[in-house]
Amino acid sequence: MRFKDKVVLITGAGRGMGRAIALAYATEGARVVVSARTREYGEETIAQIRALGAQAWLVGGDIADRVAVKSMVDGAIEAFGALDILVHCAADTAHGLITEMADETFDHLVRSNIQSLFWLAKDAAPHLAKAQDKGRIIFISSGEANRKYTPTLIPYGSSKAFMNAFARGLAVEFGALNILVNVIEPGLIGTDHMLATLGEDLPHRLAEHFPVPRLGQSADIASAALFLTSNEASYITGTSLLVDGGATMVTLPKVEEILKGH
Repeated sequence: MRFKDKVVLITGAGRGMGRAIALAYATEGARVVVSARTREYGEETIAQIRALGAQAWLVGGDIADRVAVKSMVDGAIEAFGALDILVHCAADTAHGLITEMADETFDHLVRSNIQSLFWLAKDAAPHLAKAQDKGRIIFISSGEANRKYTPTLIPYGSSKAFMNAFARGLAVEFGALNILVNVIEPGLIGTDHMLATLGEDLPHRLAEHFPVPRLGQSADIASAALFLTSNEASYITGTSLLVDGGATMVTLPKVEEILKGH
């Protein structure tokens, strides 16, 4: 019960990694505020949390919308009167070549993946500064940020590189507020969305070539989030933790060969 009675706001908690993170905190005694763009998914997460005997509250909205982001933070305070931990997992992905991508597609990704960082940090900081121990912010980034390149994912990877840089600067600025800021960079994680995009077989074939030869699971990312917001990590801020089974160290030709044969 490392997080007993602490209040955790998790964006993108309706499915996948966000839901796994929400359930992990609930298991350890936290009061969880679930943010989900699709209400149905959010309600499913809430039901699972309450089945564990933990407290949960649902806030809706799109992270690309300024008013909705503020309502997420305000909802946490309204529900539980405090905010100790913010885990920002929600993001959008834009696939395609830069020369063929619509301006509107890129603009929406910027609002979702970049402007949301500013909004959340600004709105949450006054409350996180009053946290029981230290306020914590975790941004869920990607191995695409600085360590690798995947064709058609330039906007997504670039937005995550911005996230990493933003978090480092924020760690310095927010240190005076008693808030720690860190980043988790997932690799190839077997979420429902990813498997629906790439198929059931391809991700496992790619993972066979990783130093840890298996597909990552959402629970792997949840474990990293719990560690970085625990007392054991109270001297860690401004860092980025890569959780990818060594995927970014695999030579690109191996991966490209598999992708071409897909």
